[in-house]
Amino acid sequence: MEGTDEISKLPEPILDHILSFLVIKDAAKTSTLSKVWNSVWTNLSCLDFGDNCLHKSKKIVDQILANRLNQKISIKRFKAKAKENLQIYESKAVDDWIKVLVTCNIKELFLDVDVYKHYKLPEAIFAAKSLNVLSLHGFKLELPSDRIKFYFLRELYLEDSSLDEQFLQALCEICSDLEVLSLKRFSGLISLQVAGTLPKLRTVKLQFCPPKFKKVDIVAPNVENLYISSFVLGQHIIEITACNSLTRLKLIAVAVNDKWLENLLQNLPNLEVLYLDHCLSLKIVKISSSCVKVVKVAACYHLVAVDLDDAPNLLRFSYDIHHGKKGLGAYFDPPQGYFDPPPIFKLKASRLLEVEIELIPDPKALDTRWYSKLTESLGNFNNSRAITLRCDYDEVIVIPKDMRENLLPPLYGTKRLHIKIMDQTNYSVVNVVDSLLWIFPQLDTLSVDKGQSSQSLIEFTYRDAADDEDEKPCCASLAWKCWRHELKRVKLQNFTRTELEKLTYYFLENSFTLSIIKDPSECSLFTSLLLMCN
Repeated sequence: MEGTDEISKLPEPILDHILSFLVIKDAAKTSTLSKVWNSVWTNLSCLDFGDNCLHKSKKIVDQILANRLNQKISIKRFKAKAKENLQIYESKAVDDWIKVLVTCNIKELFLDVDVYKHYKLPEAIFAAKSLNVLSLHGFKLELPSDRIKFYFLRELYLEDSSLDEQFLQALCEICSDLEVLSLKRFSGLISLQVAGTLPKLRTVKLQFCPPKFKKVDIVAPNVENLYISSFVLGQHIIEITACNSLTRLKLIAVAVNDKWLENLLQNLPNLEVLYLDHCLSLKIVKISSSCVKVVKVAACYHLVAVDLDDAPNLLRFSYDIHHGKKGLGAYFDPPQGYFDPPPIFKLKASRLLEVEIELIPDPKALDTRWYSKLTESLGNFNNSRAITLRCDYDEVIVIPKDMRENLLPPLYGTKRLHIKIMDQTNYSVVNVVDSLLWIFPQLDTLSVDKGQSSQSLIEFTYRDAADDEDEKPCCASLAWKCWRHELKRVKLQNFTRTELEKLTYYFLENSFTLSIIKDPSECSLFTSLLLMCN
């Protein structure tokens, strides 16, 4: 029985949508399949010409646009990118394309000219009344001689572009439907002031703000997402007002101080997600809110205290532990011999709280101070629902055994642990597991990220409380029962054969009550090992 072409029977709007995911040279190939596909190609509404189209396929772009213009075919989306500086004749080509696109009622326009000197945006574009999405890279935007007619613009993305306050103010007055405003590596602006003219504005992104950029003053009652990052540390005075609907705030390399942050958070009653990254003026982070669910604090090197005691609904907290000079990154150059003490935490750890911690020590500073700092910092998150640890190599989390004799396990209340070790070249699975089971002596699951969406897993089953003959601690130095005395069963998944052998011997030698080691594959290796141990 011969196969039938069911796809060609789909309605043309669906076929047009399918082709919208292809660059133009691939979409054009479908025109030879059948009359149906040729018709879809001829009327294709989304045109993506890929990279370097000005040098390689200018004539093809001209031809396709001329065809759309002559047949009065609307264009929904147009994408084009030039990799090199525009020549004079190429600049004229961009001007001509924009005129055709405006006539064809363009709705989504993506232009990337990737130039060192900003290319002036042709005035013809400002007559695009149907435009919904505008994304420009490498342009200079100036007020046109006629008025801006972006009456239905919803999303504006400007990257490596130049504009000033006068242009932005005129744009905000016209674009009352604007929902997303994104400026990345921009120049010309000294401040961003939005004063009530954008009632539908939901997201504002200001990425890599230039050194001269000094002020953000947003009065927009429906803004939900605000992202601000800086090229230079400590140069920005930020004012955020009347953003009562803000739910997500992300600040990177912005000079905000303790009082500013406290006052801001008091005026953001709906804030759910807060990211603070490289905010070097911060010393105390205090959050008192029943709405906040996610907090991330990264590379705030002068931090001395984090108070989350009054954030009862916090579900996720991310933090990084630095140590030593090289562990502090490129933004902060501490004095010789610098030792950064961990901040003091106030945290009522909910049983629902998940904690993510990145460990960033100087490789040359893996000394007793680092391991003491590690255990002290981790101790803040005892009783958390789950913890994720990330580090570059296994030595970072392998606490020397002689140090363990003088320290208490910091996380005896945590049941789920996930670790990600970037460099596993000299990775010792037994050393890592041994150290982690000291840090987390009552784990239910331990998963190890192995890259490429693969992970190893250890599941622990313990003896029932009914099996206990008494309620005394099984280890004199501990106020709880450790895994060595309580472990009943271990289940190992997705380990190499060598790792399985080493882990099996490790658990059988170190557990007093272990009776079974299970492997999902029912590998005969375990049977032989158990017989040997019996």
